[in-house]
Amino acid sequence: MSTALGLGIVGWGAAGRLMAAATERTDRFRLAGIADISEDVRAAAARDAGCPVRASVEELAAARDVDVLYVASPTAHHRVAVETAAAYGKHVISEKPLAVTLEEAQQTVEAARRAGVVLLVGATHSSDAPVRALRHLVEQGRLGTLLSVASVCHTDWHRRPRSAADLDAAQGNGLVLRQGAHQFDILRYVCGGLADQVFAMTFGGSAGRERGFSACVGFADGAQASAYYSGTGGFDSRLLTWGVGELGTVDIEPGPPLDRYFALPGRDTVPQVSPVFGTLVATFSDGTAWLTPAGLVIHEATGVREQSVAGRLSGWDAVLEEMSSALQGRQPVHDGAWGVATLETCLAVHTSARSGAPVPLKHQVALPTASYVTASKEK
Repeated sequence: MSTALGLGIVGWGAAGRLMAAATERTDRFRLAGIADISEDVRAAAARDAGCPVRASVEELAAARDVDVLYVASPTAHHRVAVETAAAYGKHVISEKPLAVTLEEAQQTVEAARRAGVVLLVGATHSSDAPVRALRHLVEQGRLGTLLSVASVCHTDWHRRPRSAADLDAAQGNGLVLRQGAHQFDILRYVCGGLADQVFAMTFGGSAGRERGFSACVGFADGAQASAYYSGTGGFDSRLLTWGVGELGTVDIEPGPPLDRYFALPGRDTVPQVSPVFGTLVATFSDGTAWLTPAGLVIHEATGVREQSVAGRLSGWDAVLEEMSSALQGRQPVHDGAWGVATLETCLAVHTSARSGAPVPLKHQVALPTASYVTASKEK
């Protein structure tokens, strides 16, 4: 008899499908059901997934063979979905951002706490193997003190089909909340979690319609981080990362004249790699580290070396592993409090852009010292 836990998916969109695929690569979870409010989507889910399909979160949460719910519905519905799952005693993985406002996010965390269930927030790219390897490098101290981290991402996010709701920050959407949640989660993770202020500007719009942003984040230990994101299309960060993007696949190959400047190995020749979120370089007192789809390129006093993350989990696979570890009693990194802190950082970008002043952060949490990630002994 299988001991795999039943996973129910709320919202059969791109994220839901990616999580379903992750359940097929682990023996710890199995896809036990899907819920979606759209009749057409439910029909497609029944055809694609071959599992029970429900019309509501409550029906899915009530199912006896569902142990964990993955909430991939629109952000404005996250709080109710988590509260419903918690009321039925089900553990929850909520997509980012956790909620629309800090107050809602805190209510969501409290609902899970009262019910005694595990609440994780993800998947964000801070779960990717190269990011974990970089944090381990920070903790080793081999390159001295971490001074700064620079993250840059160029995508075509605004050229993809978007509804009015997708571009409304009041509904938990827009570039800062949807994509910034990845970027700031990465920066908080690498720098230890305790951000203390944000100074930021947006461009090309605001309140969810922004086409990009730039932000400086200060940390309590003196480290600083910068985040730049442009979703206008044109130049693409994947040109600098072997053609690899958020899904860990090679899905861009430049033609003339770009092929004169960017030599990519091609879709058929690239080994298995990790997803990456743009480019990221960390500067230490005694060296630097560049994050790549294969791991890290480390510049130190003795020269340059590569550190591979081959065979390590990333993305939705890593989130399932973190949930499994949390259910065994180990402190997770990406719990509800962590999700609140990342949401606070994202919201501070909007606040700072409006005011033109730095915004202090009050709800930050440190990276746990004994967690799933630190116990995994990244080498």
